[in-house]
Amino acid sequence: MSDALRISETFPGYSHQDWQAVAEKALKGAPLSRISTKTEDGVAVDPIYSRKEGKAPLAMRDAQTPWAICQKVDHPDAAKANEQALIDLSNGTNMLSIPFAGSAPARGFGLDASKEAIATALKDVLLDLIKIRLEGGVTGRVAASAFADVVKERGFDPAGLDVSFGLDPIGTFASHGIMAPDWAGRTNQMLDAIKALKEQGFKGPFITVDGRPYHDAGASDGQELGAVLASVLTYWRVLEEAGYEAAEALSMIDVTLSVEADQFGSLAKIRAMRHLWARMLEAANVPFLPLTIHAETSWAMMTRLDPWVNILRVTTASFAAGVGGADSVCILPHTAAIGLPDTLARRISRNLQTLLLEESNLYQVTDPAAGSGYVESLTSEIAQRAWARFQQIEQAGGMIEALTSGVIAGWIDESNEARGKLIASRKNALTGASAFPDIHEDAVAVEAVEPVAAPSFAKQGVTCRALTAQRLAEPYEALRDAASSASKAPSVFFANLGRIADYTARSTWAKNFFEAGGVAALSDQGFDNAQSAIDAFKQSGAEIACLVGPDGLYEDMADQIASGLKEAGAKMVYLAGRPKELMEALSAAGVDAYAFEGCDVLAELTKIHAILGIKPAAQA
Repeated sequence: MSDALRISETFPGYSHQDWQAVAEKALKGAPLSRISTKTEDGVAVDPIYSRKEGKAPLAMRDAQTPWAICQKVDHPDAAKANEQALIDLSNGTNMLSIPFAGSAPARGFGLDASKEAIATALKDVLLDLIKIRLEGGVTGRVAASAFADVVKERGFDPAGLDVSFGLDPIGTFASHGIMAPDWAGRTNQMLDAIKALKEQGFKGPFITVDGRPYHDAGASDGQELGAVLASVLTYWRVLEEAGYEAAEALSMIDVTLSVEADQFGSLAKIRAMRHLWARMLEAANVPFLPLTIHAETSWAMMTRLDPWVNILRVTTASFAAGVGGADSVCILPHTAAIGLPDTLARRISRNLQTLLLEESNLYQVTDPAAGSGYVESLTSEIAQRAWARFQQIEQAGGMIEALTSGVIAGWIDESNEARGKLIASRKNALTGASAFPDIHEDAVAVEAVEPVAAPSFAKQGVTCRALTAQRLAEPYEALRDAASSASKAPSVFFANLGRIADYTARSTWAKNFFEAGGVAALSDQGFDNAQSAIDAFKQSGAEIACLVGPDGLYEDMADQIASGLKEAGAKMVYLAGRPKELMEALSAAGVDAYAFEGCDVLAELTKIHAILGIKPAAQA
């Protein structure tokens, strides 16, 4: 290596104390804890970390082995699904995931779990050259058997195929809220299916412990991993009771995790799962065995609004998964929340991984985050919280009891409540939905396919509260849907005070505030006197108004304008900002509410909709 490229010799070295001193100077002497934050699991995130010495890379994929690029085969029309699969495989994909109708990952679409549909969808697919994942849900055993029949009919050697059969009665129970006839009955059915597949020569893995039902319902990283680890142990016990040795039983199990746009959080979550797996084996005195982890970009983070931003989200998430050591990665196309993704959306999601692998060469370094003070600390903290959740599940009687008793649902409720406050206040900003919304965005194309009906399944059996998948942007999407369906397009008149330089910053912020609820901001001019602002409001056609400007001008003009707007018929008058010393007088003059950083944006927008007579989306 050229001496010019040796960073240690090019840059002077600085200690942790040096960095801390500079940071505290920028904070004008305030402690660094002032800018520390916390994750949803309560993990403290400090502003400065030191390198973690003595941290070796974790056991992940084989050295310099790319992760598998996975694409879903989820079109309900098997012939169309086959067409899409062949295009994907001809253009970089080397793994196909087949979600069947009725399974949670199918998101309302999916293939029929029949031999005929599977055979058609996989026509001309060289099964011995790629990896396959089955996601059957309630039809898991049926789909697995049908796939095995297709393999036999086409003459492939089962032992030479790389197939994850995806049997997961626990995850299906969590998603649907019912399990028939009971846990003993379902495990016997699962064991029978595994035995039949092994007798035919398939090597598995046969069981997938799926973290997506928990993540999609709102679980934190620690809660998701705790549920996953407890499920692994539950299946391990079932397999051992059936006569399988530990090594053979564990080789039958793989894990699926969600990754989101929190790059370091998702990277650390994948690494934490490997820590937890190793710790479980150590606690059970079992020699180490590798764990196969499949990662899929988060459904919960996807938005229907400004879906192009989803491309940035999934790129960050897939980067985190690959660098974190996932063995395979599936990127949800950016239009997935709108409908069944079309050819363009599938191409973009496929090519994103090709860029990460072939142009960025991310797979060339094993565990590149090893030794990073932040990542190592976050990995450890997530693992500790997950282990604590795992222990609580065991104390509750195991996964099935924790689901039926509502223990896990209760945890998720707590996470959703805390997260909901951050989303409502836009402290957790959703670009395109709650932040920088585009109320004039063009529609995005998806396949002209209606969702398919889920296959019928037992209505009686063991029950739990189903963990319903929900996307973070849904509250804002509902407001936008309601606004777009209103008989009169809602708008808010901006009484901008002073020169452009006086009001631009607050006007931009307030525009985002109102348009997050589909209320168009009319904000193209400033006013230097009350009467001109009131006259402009009368001509605008708006029914509500917002005063926008610096606190100094609020003190000079806001009371006159507020009272004048009310007299002119404004149903509601807002003020952008929160000038505490002026609020009492301004409220008396006619200001009804204040839009400021940290307020409950969803509550205010809902109030505005009610005042304007906009019916909620479900009633429109």
